[in-house]
Amino acid sequence: MTITLVGILLILGFGFFLYKPIRKYHDYLYLAAVIASIVSFTLETTIINMGYLGLSFFIVVMFVTVLEKSEIKKRLMGIRAELAIIGSIFAITHGLKFIVFSIDFNFFWEAPLYFYIGIASVVIMLPLTITSFMMIRKTIKGKTWKKLHQLSYLFYVLVGVHLILIQNDRLWFYSVIFGAYVLMKGWELIQKSRKDSKQIGKIKPAV
Repeated sequence: MTITLVGILLILGFGFFLYKPIRKYHDYLYLAAVIASIVSFTLETTIINMGYLGLSFFIVVMFVTVLEKSEIKKRLMGIRAELAIIGSIFAITHGLKFIVFSIDFNFFWEAPLYFYIGIASVVIMLPLTITSFMMIRKTIKGKTWKKLHQLSYLFYVLVGVHLILIQNDRLWFYSVIFGAYVLMKGWELIQKSRKDSKQIGKIKPAV
């Protein structure tokens, strides 16, 4: 929990103060994330291969969309794709590490349910990550891209279920985090629905 919270605070801090360099030099950051992930994969236990760092990135990416309008939301939304890609690189490393571990110790087909939910979340994450690269995004129609990225909500649900089913001493923390997101997202949808209803009510019927 402490590692995840520190990671979130650092990402928020760097994102707020260094959003312009992050956007400008994102390719170098992706490369650095890949190198760090490769090194982490060869080690026994790190904050990357255990999933803590990837989770920190995704919590920031997840919550930034439901924040009220503010300067921090404006800056983080401008680098949301970059943060998601970096988080995905770390999450893939976490997933691969545990898949290899399960194969080495012969329990891949007998693992707990949360293990398979975690794999499913990574599988869903892959097309979202690939289409977040601007060179790929430019080749996809806007409506198609938006429809595809609706899968991000399913990804968040699977990640939340994966973490909660582990049932360790961080269960309450994960429950609060994902519960808060559900409430904030629900409130956002209610507000949007009210706004749309008001706009429809202002439209005068044709005579």
